[in-house]
Amino acid sequence: MEKKERVFLISVGDGRMKRWEMIQSLEELANLTRTAGGEVVESFIQIRDKLNPSLLIGRGKAEELGKLAREFGVDLLIFDTELSGVQIRNIEMVTGVRVIDRTTLILDIFAKHARTKEAKLQVEMAQLEYRLPRLTGKGTELSRLGGGIGTRGPGEKKLEMDRRRIKERMAVLKKELKRIELSKQVQRKQRRDFYKICTVGYTNAGKSSLVNALTRGNLLTADYLFSTLDSNTSILFLPPNHKVLISDTVGFLRRLPHSLIASFRATLAEVLEADLLIHVVDATESDIEIKMNTVEGVLKEIGAEAKPRVLVFNKLDRLFVEEKIRLSERYPDALFVSAKDGTGIDELKKYLRTYFFEREMIKSPALKR
Repeated sequence: MEKKERVFLISVGDGRMKRWEMIQSLEELANLTRTAGGEVVESFIQIRDKLNPSLLIGRGKAEELGKLAREFGVDLLIFDTELSGVQIRNIEMVTGVRVIDRTTLILDIFAKHARTKEAKLQVEMAQLEYRLPRLTGKGTELSRLGGGIGTRGPGEKKLEMDRRRIKERMAVLKKELKRIELSKQVQRKQRRDFYKICTVGYTNAGKSSLVNALTRGNLLTADYLFSTLDSNTSILFLPPNHKVLISDTVGFLRRLPHSLIASFRATLAEVLEADLLIHVVDATESDIEIKMNTVEGVLKEIGAEAKPRVLVFNKLDRLFVEEKIRLSERYPDALFVSAKDGTGIDELKKYLRTYFFEREMIKSPALKR
């Protein structure tokens, strides 16, 4: 069994961010770390009136972290904010421990879960875009010996290329991704006679499980973040004899790296092409509103904020009755389902059938039955 890297998590704030928000963000960072294969040893929060431009944290705190890391056998420090190349180098020099930031961790998870050629190209593109401005000196902080969290994706030889070579590689990736996007556009044109549904939601909300429950399909589902990186389109049969297309897409996340959103535009195009979005929410989460707002923010960023959508609370099988009542009162138009045991799936299908086939629609497309 592969030995897990032992990790300290660090959050630094200047007083504008509420402490409970920092704690929630650190909890999410811990889940991301476990998804990447790390073991969280401890988490630290430091509030500073003014952030240190060279170390982010105070020098005394950095020295303390280095001492604690040696005492507890910690291999990696992960900061819950973006770091510059200079900050990474300086913190490593003071602590003697390898350092990465939240964005690098997310990119590493994407690299770990990328399965198709398109997903691998998208992730590599995002990694290179993020790492290029962080090259300092010989770029030693980007060239890790022995591997580990934050080192997946472009290999060491690629990361040791000079800026010109990296830009050349990025140009090649852009051309290949453009070719894939054009191919997908052709596929979408071939499907234009069908109504199209797309699931959106926070990562691990159960979007793939819901699509499987609706279509009796076998999309990959797993209890970890970002198990789906590619858009997957299936046929959904609605009684008595209607057919629509339903696509599952990558999950969203707070502070999702902009380089990832840009690189995954071809995948997220399914959202823009959809006639209806199913916003899937994990009904058991304590910070539902924050995660819903995050999804809305990403939809706005990709130009899909005006898309019609239906709100679907998932994981009803794990929800207390009182909590369902509270959510029903707050979101009276929402539907409740359990993709796991099938509760509410028939009601959702009925809603979709009514939405597409039992109401007057302006300029309804011809449907293939």
